[in-house]
Amino acid sequence: CAEEFLITDQIIAQAAAVTVEKYPDSDDVLIDDVIQVEYQPDGTSEKWDDTALKILTEKGKRDNRTLTLHFNTSYGTNYFTKVEVIKPDGSVQPVDLEANTKVMVDPGQMSENIYNPNSKILNLSVPGLEVGDTLRYIAHNVKTKTVVPDTWSDYQVFEHTSPLERVTYRVIAPRSLPLKKIALKDEIPGTVSFEETVNEQDDQIIYTWTVRDVPRMFDEPNMPTRYTVVQRLLVSTMETWEELSSWYWDLCLPRLESTPEMETKAQELVADCTNTLEKIDRKSTRLNSSHQIISYAV
Repeated sequence: CAEEFLITDQIIAQAAAVTVEKYPDSDDVLIDDVIQVEYQPDGTSEKWDDTALKILTEKGKRDNRTLTLHFNTSYGTNYFTKVEVIKPDGSVQPVDLEANTKVMVDPGQMSENIYNPNSKILNLSVPGLEVGDTLRYIAHNVKTKTVVPDTWSDYQVFEHTSPLERVTYRVIAPRSLPLKKIALKDEIPGTVSFEETVNEQDDQIIYTWTVRDVPRMFDEPNMPTRYTVVQRLLVSTMETWEELSSWYWDLCLPRLESTPEMETKAQELVADCTNTLEKIDRKSTRLNSSHQIISYAV
């Protein structure tokens, strides 16, 4: 069954106070959002995201007529458990999930010359959405396998092109694998509060961030990718990058050691080079097959 954190009557009351006059520069407003993730000692996790968003303009309606989720079937799944349109008079129109959902291979990876059939994108159409409506949806993300064993990490954005009235981000962690690294980047003073509690009965630590009244941000020409510059939270059970690099080195080493012929050829190709830059420059004079070999030598 779906985890529900928001209460419909409260959403309706909050939405009534969200107007174009209050937010003249916005197309939609995130009224409330509760994100709760619980991870296990092996790094697998389950996340629920219960969101309410009010539509203020035609552009806001167009931007939200389709909801999108990404996931990789090698590591888990991601899907909606509830989507509904709340009208200004308080009536609720549920969206038929099965009839309006389409799952396909993510076409975005093609720009990087990658084709992974396990990389999926889920699109859900929202029929009947109009200006003045509130869109409420619940997404369920399940990670059944981790990239790095016995670790967990997450990246949450606390600033967007929509004003954020309230966001609650809650992490439920086993005490045997607590968060070791917490970083709030590009903080907007006074908008984020934090609380840490212990659940003795279930042997868990509960980390809670509450975000309130964050003004919308405006994209700038040629700016870096948005999520890398706005207010954001990074959390991890790893304390240093060296832990990650050590894991990756151990992962790659057996494969490197199993290809002595490549190392021999690499050294042969750059035998007359006197420094690293010469080795790199040599790449431009070799065939594509040699490029990888010279990289090995560098």
